[in-house]
Amino acid sequence: MTGRVVGQISLSWLTAVSLAGFYLGLGRQLDRLVEGGGLNPAALAGLAGLGLLAGVAAWAGPRLAAAEQSRIERTERDRTVVQIFALGAGQRSRARTGRIVSTATDAVERVAGFRGGFIGPMAASMTSPLLVLALLAWAVDPVAAAWLALGVPAIPLMVGGFQGVFRKVSQRYRANAQQLSAQFLDAIQGLPTLRLIGAGRRMGRRLAEAAEQLRRHVMGLLAGNQLVLLIVDSLFSLAFVVLAVGLALQRLQTGHITIGQALALLLCASLLLDPLDRLGQFFYIGMAGAAASREVKAFLATVPPLADRPGAWAPAPDQVDRAAWALEFDQVDFAYVEGQPILRRTSFKVGPTEHVALVGPSGVGKTTIAELIQANLRPGSGTIRCWGLDTADLTADWRRSQLAVVAQQTYLFRGSLRDNLLVARPQASPQDLAQALAAADLDRFVASLPEGLDTPVGERGLALSGGQAQRVGVARAFLADAPILLLDEPTSQVDLESEAIILAALARLAAGRAVLTISHRASTVAGADRVLRLDRGEVEPCPSVL
Repeated sequence: MTGRVVGQISLSWLTAVSLAGFYLGLGRQLDRLVEGGGLNPAALAGLAGLGLLAGVAAWAGPRLAAAEQSRIERTERDRTVVQIFALGAGQRSRARTGRIVSTATDAVERVAGFRGGFIGPMAASMTSPLLVLALLAWAVDPVAAAWLALGVPAIPLMVGGFQGVFRKVSQRYRANAQQLSAQFLDAIQGLPTLRLIGAGRRMGRRLAEAAEQLRRHVMGLLAGNQLVLLIVDSLFSLAFVVLAVGLALQRLQTGHITIGQALALLLCASLLLDPLDRLGQFFYIGMAGAAASREVKAFLATVPPLADRPGAWAPAPDQVDRAAWALEFDQVDFAYVEGQPILRRTSFKVGPTEHVALVGPSGVGKTTIAELIQANLRPGSGTIRCWGLDTADLTADWRRSQLAVVAQQTYLFRGSLRDNLLVARPQASPQDLAQALAAADLDRFVASLPEGLDTPVGERGLALSGGQAQRVGVARAFLADAPILLLDEPTSQVDLESEAIILAALARLAAGRAVLTISHRASTVAGADRVLRLDRGEVEPCPSVL
């Protein structure tokens, strides 16, 4: 329990005790008037002070809750993002992006509201009646306080009962919220395709149906909230008030309490209903937040399939033999689905300054090999070595630090060209950037831009052509300056003119490095020292380029 939550509970207690003291003081002043005495100025000043104290405490509580919500939201969002990276590309591809986005945004916000603005005040409101009852027993009548105390245990029982009844409703709501988020993101990302095949209206109807289903679940929660209010107000609250009135009248008639004490008893009895008032006001927040908490907890509890094994280490530069094989696959097997192997006893080597090309038809596992090298997948059996070291014993971060990758399509983040280049090396100097641009044959293009490196590239780099985006990827690889270069179909999505420029840049980049080129285009693998062919999961020397 954090300091802010303790502060919320303390402020709620202070509010309850101050109000109870105010009511008790008010009753005493009434008794003075009934007895013919005048009002006590000092007592009136004390009452005003108690009222002010209660008001300040009631004002400060929500502010403290808002600060706690903000802290929890930042913390949980950071943990969620860290978990996304920890799960890796292979695991994330099994879940719809929209679901992950929904968990990291909407669910985290609801968790923050639940833990920061509901749990603390609810816990305080459950315990503050005990303080009020203690004051009543001491200052008014222990018998009446004991009778009222009999109804207090029913409050947590009702809270738990309502939570149990509506738990499945809140779970269905969160599941539908995730599904709608996933469908909506899919539709936005695939909008050009939907328009080309004339499926826009059909997708719109599907989204409308999903939104209607989500609306029904939201209305179900809200209807539950209204039902709670009805039950609380019409049954328990009314019964509790009737009990308090009956007790006050009975104890007044028997002479055990005065009229002022009877008034204080009735007013303090209203404070005992604070937990139910909060339950009615925040039931929707509580149920939605509890469901979101379970969702986020389950996501964070997912064990990353590619987590570093115990004892994994990152070799120091003097512990790496740069004369050993840069990459080595030794009898590697891999299958996405058990019983349907993609790689079978796959073995090949890449020397420290050697350019090896891997060719083969689509679907035979070339990209799977690239994913294994990048530590996005783990082999089922066999050994993958990097500089003679078993990669199973090495950290994934170190393995990736040895690689510069130019993939089929370069992903560009929203921002400037400079931002996208610095992704590869944040500490790169202007001279480093200029050299990388020149090596990637981008320097003249950047010089022609009015804003130069500060030119925005647009969402996913849409302001650049495919060839220009790929050359940004080559410039990134230059900045990374890693000893191993992995080229995964680097020219498969560009025109012939751009291909020639990119290949010339890649030739400069490959100098002095171990290079593995994965491609099905003769022009891309023409300069390789060796060409290997992957077929039916096995690698064999290829006498011709393709």
